[in-house]
Amino acid sequence: MSQRNPDNRIRLLATAFVVYYHADLAKARQFYLDFGLAIAEEREGEIYFRGYGTEPFIYRAVQAETGSRRFGGAAYSVESRADLEKAAALAQASPISSLDAPGGGEIVTLTDPVGHQVHLIYGQEQRPAEDLKIEKLTVNYEDDKPRKGRFQRFNPGPAPVHRWGHYGVTYPAGKYQEMYDWYTNTLALAPSDIVYRDGQPITCFFHIDRGLEFTDHHAFFFKPAKPGVELNVAHAAFEVHDFDIQQLGHQHLRDKGYKLCWGVGRHVLGSQVFDYWFDSSGFVVEHYADGDLVNSETPVAKVQAGPQALSVWGPPVPDVF
Repeated sequence: MSQRNPDNRIRLLATAFVVYYHADLAKARQFYLDFGLAIAEEREGEIYFRGYGTEPFIYRAVQAETGSRRFGGAAYSVESRADLEKAAALAQASPISSLDAPGGGEIVTLTDPVGHQVHLIYGQEQRPAEDLKIEKLTVNYEDDKPRKGRFQRFNPGPAPVHRWGHYGVTYPAGKYQEMYDWYTNTLALAPSDIVYRDGQPITCFFHIDRGLEFTDHHAFFFKPAKPGVELNVAHAAFEVHDFDIQQLGHQHLRDKGYKLCWGVGRHVLGSQVFDYWFDSSGFVVEHYADGDLVNSETPVAKVQAGPQALSVWGPPVPDVF
């Protein structure tokens, strides 16, 4: 692997939002409300969804002009305006412009080696986090039962989404190293896990590199596209409070008649409890809870490709994975 130069990388703070173009915006609106997002703002032909965290929005849904669906890229907030200026000076970068969206700020858009867009933002105004008064459960174990005379009671309905946590994209054959080099040399992303097949790396999970500061096991990953399949987003993942909230959300989406992709299960890489659904346009989106945290001292795992690398328990791995 090529060695990145930390002095030249664009410093990232956090994931910010994803952009999707839908053939039927009204259907997308209903799905994402049932998925647990809330509406931050509606405009003609676009909807900004938020979670209950501090981000002013985490999902921008746009009516596709041609009536066809597509992924519009993902955004990270950067550490300083100097990072934004550094990004704008790169080849194939857009100029710095105002972010005309809830929270405001400024934005630069980069394009990776295979055409996926990466948005970088600075100066966005955060919102106060909502207190949904979701209880942190006290759990009784076989040898330790601290919950006495109190009961676990839950309210059915959507799983409230806290924030957008990670996403992944596909790449064409022969482009792994070029993708790896671009993402680790351009952005402050570092590998957490690398998946190999026949001795060659094929999939990589990256965390936001904040040095010794712990961050999510992965904010981004890429994996090989299936032969003859158009390059696209793999999925976008949204964090929920815990396993019970996730299961309630699963039940709500099931009862609404939406199409299950895969779940509920427990990942190996990242450890998240996962639940994947197809949205109204056929995009895969995930609820997750209880993910790992890593930092610069966490060893990079190298694992062999196969179902055993994807889940430790859960339903059989679907073809889409």
